[in-house]
Amino acid sequence: MARDGDNRDQDAERPAGEADLEARRRVLESKLAAVDRQRTEVREREERKGSDPSGMSRGFRYSADFVSGVLVGCGLGWFIDHVFGTRPWGLMIFIVLGFAAGTFNILRLAERERRQR
Repeated sequence: MARDGDNRDQDAERPAGEADLEARRRVLESKLAAVDRQRTEVREREERKGSDPSGMSRGFRYSADFVSGVLVGCGLGWFIDHVFGTRPWGLMIFIVLGFAAGTFNILRLAERERRQR
């Protein structure tokens, strides 16, 4: 019979102990969530810093992409003219295509930067 009394005492303590554990678990989860939010904010700030180039570097990037498109067009046009003897049509056509490709690259880069902000 003493065992029945002991079981009742253990049953009475068990819900209180479980309730205490549940409360501590909730507190710990909220603390972990706060730390996770803080880490995420710091990481996002660092990413924004690294991905926000100065105006001069952005200008160099745009001009390099544009000039490379035109130069590749010139090279392809010259090569086609040289191989097929179509002077100056290949060069003229591919300069225009290179100009269009360079302009497209600049627009694509600008759109990507706009989306990141």
